[in-house]
Amino acid sequence: MYTMEQAEQLAKEFLQQESACWDNEVALFDEDEVKARKGEFYYFAFQSAKYVDTRDSRYFLYGPCQISVDAESGECRLLSVQESFEVDPFGHHAR
Repeated sequence: MYTMEQAEQLAKEFLQQESACWDNEVALFDEDEVKARKGEFYYFAFQSAKYVDTRDSRYFLYGPCQISVDAESGECRLLSVQESFEVDPFGHHAR
């Protein structure tokens, strides 16, 4: 079973690998409000590195920008828009 810290490191490594050929450099948010555990998964939000550093809306990337990490296996994957709304790991969507 992975801890939150271990899962976050796995998510960072996964994001680095996945985004290697993307046009924008991306990074996980540092804030605890966008880190969560629900059931058997950890969830982390990411955004363009420039947005994370400056919060300047010019650098904001649109889309779900969330990663799930399986707490048992450590498997990481990007969430689709539908999954992001359904799981709502950070409690941002009113129901």
